[in-house]
Amino acid sequence: MGGTWISQNKILPGAYVNFLTNAPLSITPGDRGIVVLLQEMSVGDVGGMYTITALDTSEYPAAVSAADKLLVNEALKGAQTVIVYNLGAAAHTEAVITAALTVLKTVNFNVLCYPFVDATNQAAIQTWVKSMRDDEGAKIQAVLADLVADSEAIINVTQGVKLSDNTELTAARCTAWVAGITAGANINQSNTGKKYVGAIDVVPRMTKTEMESAITAGKFIFKVDTAQNVTAVYDINSLTTTTVDKGAQFTKNRVIRTIDGINNDVVEIFESNYVGKVNNNADGRSLLRATLIEYFNELQRLAAIQNFETDDVTVSAGTDSDAVVIGCYVQPVDSVEKIYITVNLS
Repeated sequence: MGGTWISQNKILPGAYVNFLTNAPLSITPGDRGIVVLLQEMSVGDVGGMYTITALDTSEYPAAVSAADKLLVNEALKGAQTVIVYNLGAAAHTEAVITAALTVLKTVNFNVLCYPFVDATNQAAIQTWVKSMRDDEGAKIQAVLADLVADSEAIINVTQGVKLSDNTELTAARCTAWVAGITAGANINQSNTGKKYVGAIDVVPRMTKTEMESAITAGKFIFKVDTAQNVTAVYDINSLTTTTVDKGAQFTKNRVIRTIDGINNDVVEIFESNYVGKVNNNADGRSLLRATLIEYFNELQRLAAIQNFETDDVTVSAGTDSDAVVIGCYVQPVDSVEKIYITVNLS
């Protein structure tokens, strides 16, 4: 990885951790928080991208309308940054979505939001996200509406809300808020019970039995109380088919954020502290392992993982002379057992 080394001294209550990295690690509070919103816009160029934050809206194209800003504002209720990708008026055009996904391969973000219901494009996005996670190592999620994806990488929103100004948002439009809180949550946070600020009702309302059925089916839903507080019922993704290797804990978005953050951090620690700087021999691998043990101890102190032991981390030589294989058993908080993660690096 190119760039200048930056020494990040993270001083946190009760611990001092110093990792040399080119980028913030997931243990840095507030490191997450970037949403890409694929949106129709009434102005601007098709394919244009505008980086918007709560404090800086200067990148919006001229004459942007309130309607163009609505979903951005919903996402910013949880996200730090929203990158708006302008689909023009062609949100349901396969070629435009394909072009957007091609561009986004090299954009750094946490969550992709497509606030429309189009089976062809949703399927394309699901396939793309899987490829990004498996082939490119980009541990992202996507938030879609009314899609039975059966995947830990896809959050399926199936319910809408009414805002305090009586604006009703469909499930598709609520994907923006869900994407925002998903991107904005740290690896040691769950969005179960998260309040939807500005919402006063759920559309449609569900009975307790209906909510239980929805959760079992991997649907992200809301509930409203007698004081008109709207909250997320359960911070889950669309995964419903579990296996020995991918158990029920993978349905929890908090768990996914933890293991995805670990994957990203291990790569960053390796590339910034090891590649070209430490010999790939027993001594060098021991140094890398010691750094990773320090990292996992910090995750445990932050209550992102639990029951960590030093024997849970192994660093061994890879097939190539410059490669290493890192294996780690971690138990994310909110998980009933340890999960094995393997990262091949060279």
